[in-house]
Amino acid sequence: MTWVHQAWKALFAVAALMMLLCIPPDSEATSGRTYRVHGQVMAVNVAQAPPMIVVKTPLTKHNDMTVGAKVTAQTKIVRKGKRIALRTIRVGEVVWLTYIKQRDGVFARIIQVQ
Repeated sequence: MTWVHQAWKALFAVAALMMLLCIPPDSEATSGRTYRVHGQVMAVNVAQAPPMIVVKTPLTKHNDMTVGAKVTAQTKIVRKGKRIALRTIRVGEVVWLTYIKQRDGVFARIIQVQ
């Protein structure tokens, strides 16, 4: 084997290693992006599985954004520093909603009732 063949093999090995290092683990690939909004609760649906909360937040004076997020067992729901159940949140209440947008949907991480 000539030194040219060895050099090509070494270059291929380095390129393959670099490609493997650039692929994120599954947890990162599915973790999505996290967002936080402040707004008014438009709906709470505890009858569906998984339950869902819908929050309307103002973007500008004449423009709003509505976020519907699935609530899971991992969602932290608090009022005045104490954990509460989703079913105690009422339409019209103001909340901070931290949610994550993933390939398979939008999931609530933290719901802080004001």
